Amino acid sequence: MALLLLYHLLSFLYLFPYGLYHLISSIRSYLIPSPSPYKALPFHPLPFPSSPFRSLPLHFSLVCLLLSCLLSPFLFPSFLLSLQFTFPLLLFTLLSIFLLLSPPPSDLVFLLASLSFYLLSLASSNSSSSFPTTDLQSKSLSLSSLISLVSALSSLTLAISPRLFLAELTLASSISLHGLWSLQSGLSLYSDSFIPNGCHTLLEKSGVTRCDLDESRARAVEIFDLAFVFHATVVAVIAVAAYGVVARVQGVSAGNGNARRHNSGAYEVLPTSSAAVDDLEHHVPMKALPKTTAQE
Repeated sequence: MALLLLYHLLSFLYLFPYGLYHLISSIRSYLIPSPSPYKALPFHPLPFPSSPFRSLPLHFSLVCLLLSCLLSPFLFPSFLLSLQFTFPLLLFTLLSIFLLLSPPPSDLVFLLASLSFYLLSLASSNSSSSFPTTDLQSKSLSLSSLISLVSALSSLTLAISPRLFLAELTLASSISLHGLWSLQSGLSLYSDSFIPNGCHTLLEKSGVTRCDLDESRARAVEIFDLAFVFHATVVAVIAVAAYGVVARVQGVSAGNGNARRHNSGAYEVLPTSSAAVDDLEHHVPMKALPKTTAQE
């Protein structure tokens, strides 16, 4: 049970900050003044020119994915279920290696990422079905499957339409939400201090948290639903706040907040000084108004 709790904590420490980093980077890429149109990227390097630390987030992802692949066979009761979770993690690991060595086309990366997220959602759904309804793992894994499915649909959308900013925003938010939900699941299922009242871990069967009474299970399911809604709201608030902060910073740096984005992706900075306004007025042709009868 301690290994399961450690796995969920490590998943949170990896997924939540990485999703948050990708969220801020995608917003910055969308709002930054550029002559080329916006296009979603599977990986955003750190903004350090000619620095070996530019790919540090990708190295961090690779290390965390390798640890997950090593721990995964020891977390599930059956070999088949362990294989269902390990295979998409291996696919993500290979994608990280390819991005480091020789980056493939972005649409191919998003397509393979969509496949990996779908396989992860399928594995969570199958694992949820393997538990009886009295076990809280069933509820936790079903919600985790939903998050992975949203990530899969967002990745597939970006593979088809890489200029859809909302899809990249949804993908980054779902990764952060997956990290938060991993933390919530680890604490609520495997930490005695956070297990809902009326539920307990089984000593004879490791990794199972069961509610003996229907009332206790119904209350625990409501707690899980409320926690999920709370975490989703937190991620949405973070996304809106990040967009506002980045937009303000980019607007100030582009022209004192007067940068305007066109459909082509470029910016046109509006004049702010009085000299520029006067110069603009001199170039605007003025047409004389005809005299009215009363004026004559």
